[in-house]
Amino acid sequence: VRWIRVVYAEFEEFTRDAEFLVSQKEDQSFDYVEGFVFCNNDDPVNGWPSVQLNPDQEFNPAHLPQTAGPVLYCLELAFHYRNSDQPSTVDMAVSRLVRGLGFVDGLISQVEVSYMGFLLRVKRAEQDAKANGVWDNPHPWLNLFVSKSDIVDFDRTVFKKMVKNGIGGPMLIYPLLRSKWDSRTSVALPEGEIFYIVALLRFVPKGPSVEKKVAENREIVNWCIKEGLDFKLYLPHYRAKEDWKRHFGNQWTRLEKRKANFDPMAILAPGQRIFKRTNQ
Repeated sequence: VRWIRVVYAEFEEFTRDAEFLVSQKEDQSFDYVEGFVFCNNDDPVNGWPSVQLNPDQEFNPAHLPQTAGPVLYCLELAFHYRNSDQPSTVDMAVSRLVRGLGFVDGLISQVEVSYMGFLLRVKRAEQDAKANGVWDNPHPWLNLFVSKSDIVDFDRTVFKKMVKNGIGGPMLIYPLLRSKWDSRTSVALPEGEIFYIVALLRFVPKGPSVEKKVAENREIVNWCIKEGLDFKLYLPHYRAKEDWKRHFGNQWTRLEKRKANFDPMAILAPGQRIFKRTNQ
């Protein structure tokens, strides 16, 4: 696997390239496309050092334009190939795919890893977190689906203001295609073909900071509701039926009918408090 990271200073350029890559046919794009936000500083956890794949290569902020803001964006890409492929063939294929992207010149990092090595990259991060004790800390994570139509506003307020100093963990953001999801399921998604997953994966020490970070997550969700963003919270935990109705939107009636048909006594999932259990 050729594992690549490219850096963007402008959110619009980042989203344009990400949406283009995930919308291409399978043989005309990278085999893996994700993205994340990081701080425009030298913080080892939240900033420039968190981006480089090659340990021998340093992030050079001199490449950044003067217009760069408090946060930067990274597209993470992977190109799969066979052991029998010539290196020059792989180089040409990757160059062709990268050529049209609008990332900052000079801010590209890439390494060669085995296919299994690439698949187990998160497992290695988990092992490191367990080794240094971080894994046992509380995880007040926030996961959202945000519509393409609202993602610029989300970036402007949440990434550039609310969490501009980092969260002590990854801040993922990348587009998904609605057509890849089975419409027969009851999953609630934002409108439109393209929407974004946003994941704020915090790791915090035990103590008062946990409640503070939970409150920050709640502040973000409340802002999304107040501004009328088309978003979905996952995994959702609402206390009022009205919140669940808002979550499911125009799929609420279908959900009610399915519950009446397949679980009329509301035996399943009582913890969500959506439907009241009955003894009848």
